[in-house]
Amino acid sequence: MGAPVLSGDLRAIPLPDILLLLNTNNKTGHLRCLGAGATKTVEWEKGDIVFARSTMPGDRLGAFLLAQKKITAAQLQAASPLVNRQDRLGKVLIKIGALTPSELWSAVRIQVTEIVYSLFHWKNGLYEFRDGPPPGEKIVLDISLMNLIMEGTRRLDEWSRVKEKIKNDRVVLAPVRSAEELARQVSLSDFERVALGLVDGRRTVREIVSLSGRDEFETWHALHALLSANVIRIQLLVLDPADAEAGAPAAVATEDDEDLERAIDHYGGAVSLLLSRASAAGPGEAARLRRRLRDARFEKVELLKEMAIEPDGRIDRRVLMANVADYPPGERALLLQGALERLLRLLMDELKGKVSMDGVAAALEPEV
Repeated sequence: MGAPVLSGDLRAIPLPDILLLLNTNNKTGHLRCLGAGATKTVEWEKGDIVFARSTMPGDRLGAFLLAQKKITAAQLQAASPLVNRQDRLGKVLIKIGALTPSELWSAVRIQVTEIVYSLFHWKNGLYEFRDGPPPGEKIVLDISLMNLIMEGTRRLDEWSRVKEKIKNDRVVLAPVRSAEELARQVSLSDFERVALGLVDGRRTVREIVSLSGRDEFETWHALHALLSANVIRIQLLVLDPADAEAGAPAAVATEDDEDLERAIDHYGGAVSLLLSRASAAGPGEAARLRRRLRDARFEKVELLKEMAIEPDGRIDRRVLMANVADYPPGERALLLQGALERLLRLLMDELKGKVSMDGVAAALEPEV
């Protein structure tokens, strides 16, 4: 099996984003996650999860069946000596009458989904995806990937994890899919439907919380699940008028916003130019660069978190505006400019000697 086609740190790219990427690109192979003293592997075939494995003792089939009260300790003890390369535990349990084939199949489905759900709780870890043939063992899950992501996200119970995608309550959210599409693709809880109904492309998170009738954490939690499953998206940032009341004059914020727009335009044009030249250099060059950008590490890289670079190289400015919102007016443009400059330097280093840098270096010169 060849080198990983996708790899990085789970702190840099949330697990739901990785799962959606593999799903939308119809990938076949295995996603290996290393962390928390364990290795967990999720097997894929044509964009669908078909199996999962774990080195954690509690995730093994015998321990899982015991925990789920599908078998007794005596049955497991009787089956264990009979397990060999030809007859694995599940087959032996059927032979001794501890389980029927349908009971085993149902339990394995649950075991696989539980292994995937457990990855949502990992705060640290590395991942890599390698292309390869589908595994010998595979099952058909009775849950779609979108529903699996929704359920995995529902199980998070920490503010820090919930705020990974929605950094502040001034973000405006918009629906991605119509109600008809959602009805076919994903199962929502009653409150998730309420929260989704309040997402209209105009309301801020703060307004949605106020109208939801539930506490702040519960509302943020529902919105985070919807965002992770690509049911809704970040549309734009509404700057908080309270900034002016706290001592930052409105004129400063407006001037800062104009500087932000100029910085994004200035560096965005150079990024677009480099990516177009990378695409011309070879079919895999632009894809390699995008993977490199996802794993980038430099000062204030968090300001570029979830930055979307469109196929034509344009930067989606709405996410960047949301990322800098919590910094003081007057400092936002300078901080974002520094992060974008480091991004551009990284791209230039990666493409040095491969493409022409004509017209790109000018973006690193001070504007006059």
